[in-house]
Amino acid sequence: MPTMTIMRGLPGSGKSTTAAKLTTHDTVVCSADDYFVDKDGVYRFDKRLIGKAHLSCQKKAQKACAGGQHVIIDNTNTQRWEMEPYLRMAREGGYQVVVVDLFDGRQSDESLANRNTHRVPKETISAMRQRYELNWRDADPRKPWERN
Repeated sequence: MPTMTIMRGLPGSGKSTTAAKLTTHDTVVCSADDYFVDKDGVYRFDKRLIGKAHLSCQKKAQKACAGGQHVIIDNTNTQRWEMEPYLRMAREGGYQVVVVDLFDGRQSDESLANRNTHRVPKETISAMRQRYELNWRDADPRKPWERN
């Protein structure tokens, strides 16, 4: 049975490092961050494109699922609704789901800001920490703007 591993954690918590350790020859790693890497391999984040980046990540995951490959979703997934498209794909494709939750990697926001590879500032990490759903299983799967 193919596996979909969903990484969760604040920037700098070790998601990508862990994903790399879990990757085998038949695993596809899907990350919204890949959308922001230009042809020269330089990461150029643009907040206005975050929706497109996540759609691109979901399409890559869907293609891998259609091919029966093992999939690792390497995004922050701080809230259940962010995970929901992947959980749905896994259910529909008969995938076993494994959630690897690193949360903060036992690091302070300052340390996470210094450790993360995409220069996410401490203030952004602190805001992400505040909205992080530790109990994602019981959290609302709807997007916040779709809730009453």
